[in-house]
Amino acid sequence: MRVAVIGGGVAGLSAAWELPRSGAEPVVFEAGKRAGGKVGSVREGPWLTEDGPHFIAQPMDSLLDVAGLQGALLEPQPPKTRWVWLGNQRLRAPSLGLLQQLGLPRALLEPLFARPLEGDTSLRAFLVQRLGVRAGELLSTLMASGVYAGDPARLSARSAFPSLAQGSLLLRRRRRSPLWSLREGLGSLPLALAARLGARVRLNAKVSALVPSTAGWLVDGDGFDAVVLAVPSSVAATLVPRLAEALGKLRSAPVALVHLGFPARELPRGFGLLDASSSLRFVGALLPSSMLPGRAPEGSALLTAICGGARHPEIARLPDAQLIEAVREDVKRTLGASSEPQYQRVVRYSEAIPQYEVGHEERVQAVRALLLELPRLELAGAAYDGVSVPDVARSGARAAARLQSPRSW
Repeated sequence: MRVAVIGGGVAGLSAAWELPRSGAEPVVFEAGKRAGGKVGSVREGPWLTEDGPHFIAQPMDSLLDVAGLQGALLEPQPPKTRWVWLGNQRLRAPSLGLLQQLGLPRALLEPLFARPLEGDTSLRAFLVQRLGVRAGELLSTLMASGVYAGDPARLSARSAFPSLAQGSLLLRRRRRSPLWSLREGLGSLPLALAARLGARVRLNAKVSALVPSTAGWLVDGDGFDAVVLAVPSSVAATLVPRLAEALGKLRSAPVALVHLGFPARELPRGFGLLDASSSLRFVGALLPSSMLPGRAPEGSALLTAICGGARHPEIARLPDAQLIEAVREDVKRTLGASSEPQYQRVVRYSEAIPQYEVGHEERVQAVRALLLELPRLELAGAAYDGVSVPDVARSGARAAARLQSPRSW
């Protein structure tokens, strides 16, 4: 079976690796000049920056083995201090000052309010019910910002954070996998996978027409037995009009990443800072060179600000000069760096992170019900079953596997 995989991001590459297991032959169509989608890394002299995610929090051993990158794994080095900007203060998390802001006495009663999650409710409403107004609003803001750059009043607790339904938040035993990155950035993973796939990956190959045929599908006139659409939901909607209305109900938030280099003495060492007050022009800021080697030259430090998101999309659309100046002002205010940046780079996405808002499960089910009417066509990517890199990789692999078996989700 000849399968067109449209989209050469992590989902598409994962699908392309899965397909030959059942004897299928994949051809990956990637519109960009490199594979990886939003998972990309750029080396400019001594500076190494990411186009998207900086760390992964779940194992991906099978793909790392295939890519030959197990020896390139890096874990963030201490100090891994995290801060929260709240009430015009930079508060360490956790700290006494932050706990006071949380309304701790009410939050400690959470086990008494740990009723099962019923129906679909917003993240903010769920956590306010569990923890009280102060703690619930603060924690929901941090969780929504840190994962989705999202609005806690709109994100679905059930869809965006499925583990919240598992009993008391305070009494739960937490099993966390260590964060990891790669020596030359996370972008080295999709590049290595694409290199192993070789001529099966076609770069600068934007697909403009996807048409059903008696034998399967025509991809810009070329015949294939099946298709995996591993592109953003808005792109899938343009290629498959039958799905356009349903896919159009899935929202994504725009994000701009602003990478700035400063003298190391001007920035604290730590993981980063999240804005809990919605008073800054960035959602959060990371300090990559504080934790990973090779991200900045000796004596310098790299800062990455995440701007825009669901609550302030207009900031992600500012011209580069205005955006950089806004970030510089907030970095000076929150973290202290005041020098002219030694390095700067802006990365933009009009649709960066899918927003799993209240009703997300029903919207995805509606898309998949329509998909049943389109034989040998599968969807994969962050819009459906999780936004993390491992989730996206699993989405691609499962889409490929479904082509070989009756559809079930």
